Amino acid sequence: MRWDRLFADLEASLDGAGRAGWDEEIAERERDERARIALAGRLLAGSGAAVRLVLSDGATVAGTVADAAGSWVLLDAPRGQVLVPLAAIAMIEGVGNAVATLTEVRRRMGVGTVLRELAESGGPVVVETLAGRWAGRIAAVGADHLDLVGDGSALTVPLASLLAVRSA
Repeated sequence: MRWDRLFADLEASLDGAGRAGWDEEIAERERDERARIALAGRLLAGSGAAVRLVLSDGATVAGTVADAAGSWVLLDAPRGQVLVPLAAIAMIEGVGNAVATLTEVRRRMGVGTVLRELAESGGPVVVETLAGRWAGRIAAVGADHLDLVGDGSALTVPLASLLAVRSA
């Protein structure tokens, strides 16, 4: 009988160590998975969700997520659509925990890609930066800037300075 008890104790001890090791491995895998999650993937998975963005200048943009890609999110806001570079976002309220897988194309689709589509449509926009807001039409989009024309003026705005581009 002593042997039976010894084996039972040994089995319980090994089972406990195995469970602890298994729990550790699961926790490590969860951390690794979480580390690969991109903000754009969470936003894309939340298409249709109501969110509030606080931009780096403290301004807020509220709306529902219409689309997202590697470096931007598009919101349907009460007064039109708003394109926001992810780099301009200081905080997001309302983004869920679900994650969508970003295709390689979507991961590489930058702000310039969307702005070129806006330029082709010829619709009026309001461009917001830390230095101010300007209304007009996007005439052209280069690798790192856009040209905005309106009211007899032509302005060049570096893409890195964008906080938001609103459809007017």
